[in-house]
Amino acid sequence: MTKPIPPEQIITDNQFGLIFMGPSGEQDKVGESLDTGMIVDLKGGQHQTYTLGGNKAEIIPGNSHEICGTNLTKERNEGEKENIAKSIVAENGDIVLDAKNGNLKIIAKNIYIETIGSGSDGSVLIKANDHITMRADEQLNLAGGKVCVTAADSITLNAKGNLRLLYDDIMQGSPLSGLLGTLMPGPVASLITEIAETCK
Repeated sequence: MTKPIPPEQIITDNQFGLIFMGPSGEQDKVGESLDTGMIVDLKGGQHQTYTLGGNKAEIIPGNSHEICGTNLTKERNEGEKENIAKSIVAENGDIVLDAKNGNLKIIAKNIYIETIGSGSDGSVLIKANDHITMRADEQLNLAGGKVCVTAADSITLNAKGNLRLLYDDIMQGSPLSGLLGTLMPGPVASLITEIAETCK
């Protein structure tokens, strides 16, 4: 015999809001659930629902701000790799940040993005309908086992200084290698070798 479901327990219900624990309705009735564990519903439209299945839903009609780490030091102790003030961990499943009608801005002293998936499951995909701009005041490095640059229209390389193209066939093992060594002065050949080693 199935045990009867105990009725909800109303903690408070007044002109400012409602807080109650237990099922929020009757079985098989549209819009009502027996899985409800706790509901907080305020006059301003803020709403929180906790279910017996371990889920949580929250609605904030206005702004939502959170400040943490006020008691942490700005500088790391010697040997300390991280000084975590806020951590969000998803043991399983995905994390989605959705701002279809706004912008997503990340501001930090340094930003690290790393994938840990193995094989073809460790990728980073960036897609834009318009421009993608990457700028570094010092040096911008692009490295990969294979690098492919494809343009539907044109590719422009604009350098106020020198434009250097280096590849192993010229540096090592190519028939051009010995020829270039003969044609190029020693300092120039040494410079190309040094640049190639630096880029590695």
